Amino acid sequence: MIKHRTLGVLTGEVGGGKSTLIRRLFASLDPMTYLPIYLCCANLKPREFYAGLLEAVGVEPVYTVAKARKLWQEVVRSRSAPGEKTLVVIIDEAQSEAMLLELRFALNYNMDSAALFPLILVGQSELRKLLRLKKYEATLQRVGMQYHLGGMSRDETSSYIRHHMTVSQTEKPVFAESALGRIFAASQGLPRVVNQICTQILLDAAARNLEVIEESDVVRVLADMDRQRGLTN
Repeated sequence: MIKHRTLGVLTGEVGGGKSTLIRRLFASLDPMTYLPIYLCCANLKPREFYAGLLEAVGVEPVYTVAKARKLWQEVVRSRSAPGEKTLVVIIDEAQSEAMLLELRFALNYNMDSAALFPLILVGQSELRKLLRLKKYEATLQRVGMQYHLGGMSRDETSSYIRHHMTVSQTEKPVFAESALGRIFAASQGLPRVVNQICTQILLDAAARNLEVIEESDVVRVLADMDRQRGLTN
């Protein structure tokens, strides 16, 4: 996708690992060939959106949105020349309808010709639904890759937990199979949620000098977490 400069869409639930994938992608890019740009669109106004893009390429932002659009288009065209670093733009939290509309304007010059840079839209599940709307049809037709990052399976969740225990050189406590199953059920396999639950479980196990974490221990910790969040009395 990066090589062919296509439009990509990555979606997933909160805590599903999207940020980790973005970091790994950026780390894999040759800094002599690519100039990665990351911009989080959450609560951004159009002027702030363009200011972020322009500042990322070292260009002084302009005040009006119309001029900023034009300036960004000029920057992209100039940087598509041979010998220039290829821009790799990642727009996070792109499920905002207002920002999708602005992206349509920002990329309009690019819709009727070959793509000048790879663009990846990242967001929650709502992003997929929005892109199916008629007004985004032209944008959707440009999508060369679309992937939804779901939660891990039960086996993957168990392997994920064991891997982290091995990497941290933690031999005890040991998670019972039933405990791993309960963690999966509570987290739906979302990595961030798994991490949060396991951190609390291990703190609890250390306080109680547990060598084996049973399902009942997980249930107790989950109940404590719910109480702390005000979900139960």
